[in-house]
Amino acid sequence: MAIGHIFEHPTGAPEDYQRVMEHVRSTGPVPPEGARLVLSGQAEQGWRVITVWDSRADIDRFFAERLRPAYEAAGLSLDDGRRTFFEVSGLVAGDLTGAPQPA
Repeated sequence: MAIGHIFEHPTGAPEDYQRVMEHVRSTGPVPPEGARLVLSGQAEQGWRVITVWDSRADIDRFFAERLRPAYEAAGLSLDDGRRTFFEVSGLVAGDLTGAPQPA
């Protein structure tokens, strides 16, 4: 069963997120191996990333091997973030590109 993960970093600024993502992109594929869906955006405070993964092991590996070093390189701490996990029982999506659809 797929695993959903919500990561909220309440004190991060948009430019912090950009630095983290630049580092992540420089260290491997995006989306990372095992990730099926990645949504990210500015929250009321900080930013929020919602992901769907093949397994909890894939999430943990990405955090340890790529995300933690990216945070450290940006002068941030993952410990400031909040993580929520859930089993994915369904996923329904329309056009995720935002492109206009024919009538």
